Amino acid sequence: MKKSLLLLALCAFALASSAFAKKSGAAIQDGLVRVEPSRQSGAVLIYLVSGKKVYPVVQTSEHGQSNYLSVFVDGKERRLNQNGHCSYHFEVDDTSITETITLKGVAEVTAVYSLAKSDDADALTKTLDIRHTVKNLADKKTSLALKAVYNLCLGENRRAHFSTAVNREVSSEYCFEPSKEECWIISSDGQNAVELELYGKGITAPKRVAAANKDVIDLSTLVTQFTPGNSFDSIMSYNDSALALFWEPVSLGAGESKTYSYKMNFSVNDFQNSGREIASVQVNQDGQTVDSASEEKSADGDLIETSVDSVDPAKMNMEYVQQLINHINSLEQSDPSLNRLKIQQLQTEVDEVLQALRSRK
Repeated sequence: MKKSLLLLALCAFALASSAFAKKSGAAIQDGLVRVEPSRQSGAVLIYLVSGKKVYPVVQTSEHGQSNYLSVFVDGKERRLNQNGHCSYHFEVDDTSITETITLKGVAEVTAVYSLAKSDDADALTKTLDIRHTVKNLADKKTSLALKAVYNLCLGENRRAHFSTAVNREVSSEYCFEPSKEECWIISSDGQNAVELELYGKGITAPKRVAAANKDVIDLSTLVTQFTPGNSFDSIMSYNDSALALFWEPVSLGAGESKTYSYKMNFSVNDFQNSGREIASVQVNQDGQTVDSASEEKSADGDLIETSVDSVDPAKMNMEYVQQLINHINSLEQSDPSLNRLKIQQLQTEVDEVLQALRSRK
């Protein structure tokens, strides 16, 4: 009888310990995505799973301390990691990790990282939905801004560390404002890749995105003064690039909050068709995302011509046509195979504008 009671007690303890471990720090993994919390630093570590191999998407050295969130309080940066004089704790379930970071009397940031199934037929998890909520803990209205830093590493062994829809070879400091034309940025080793989707339906587009050396990204300014063309090197870190997302400051009353959402997409095929699905997303005058009906696709997925009526009147001039042609020439000179889809889209737009101009004569 005593042995049975002891066995039951041990089983209960094991179950409780397992539940506690699951809630307090276990990784989540499914499909191509693995995420785990670093309790030492407060960072969230992200990996790409390819078969039996696991590849870090962000730098994991020093417990990932170069991946972090910051809030700017009335213009002054407060780093939300181990050295940021803040408290943090994780909650983990089967499909998400929630980190709550508290700057006592200042702000609370809740970061949720959720595994998301793909729309593809294989239903493989290829997406990580990310949501940050910033809450004002002060007893007065305060200007708060969010900065998210990812020390992405997949592309650091290549000449071009990143690529975007507009610039397919980002090999030095680069900044852009997410838009319909430039809505994603990719870090890739040539096969395994991660894409940050920063503009489109359900996404809170950052005001500015900056790719630069890790030490430059770490400078405590609201929007760091970057110099496009500077290398990814510094005295302390060679060939070490990072990505920073800057959202505009918002004025929040006591207890008020603001939420920011975006996505990470994962691929083991280097996103050969990246951007095709989100290229048709527009934002209306109210700041809401809507699906555009101006572009159609043929059965094989290629873009086809739209009607003349859909052409923006402001684009119906030869100066705009020349800008499109110059852009096409630039893409063809860099790497036409990588830029095939963008070139095709631009060529289609040239045809549409010329057709519209001819119809007006």
